[in-house]
Amino acid sequence: MRKYKIIDIASGVVDGVEVQMPDSVEVYKENWFEWTATSLRSHMKTSELAGGVLRIWKHTPIFAELEYHHDSELFYFAQGTAILPFADMKDGEIDMDSVQLVRVPAGTQIIIKPGKAHFVAVAEDNTPVVIIVASPAMDAPRLSFEEPVVGV
Repeated sequence: MRKYKIIDIASGVVDGVEVQMPDSVEVYKENWFEWTATSLRSHMKTSELAGGVLRIWKHTPIFAELEYHHDSELFYFAQGTAILPFADMKDGEIDMDSVQLVRVPAGTQIIIKPGKAHFVAVAEDNTPVVIIVASPAMDAPRLSFEEPVVGV
């Protein structure tokens, strides 16, 4: 297994991923609600969108494969801290020199650009991770690593 240091996500840390960190935008409040708008914007290739809620539990951060898409995906991390793998692709394969494992706290929003390889995260601790995902309806081709990668 190849070991990779888990790093904290931030704007500019992962190429092909836009990031809005928690507390980086103003919250609008009234008596019974508050609204936190996103500063991130994404153009999709289609107007047919799908969405869902992804629930993730604690697991050793070992990854054997990644997936990619032909359009953007929007993730909003509503609960927990996730460990999420990313990599670039070169000639239809995972570029092992580009692999990154990032720690993503609750309240973070990301946009994963088309062609950026990634996979379902794992929870860093016993607090389940909840991610709200929105994207066009699309396939998710998978690519296997040369050997599994593990976060340290």
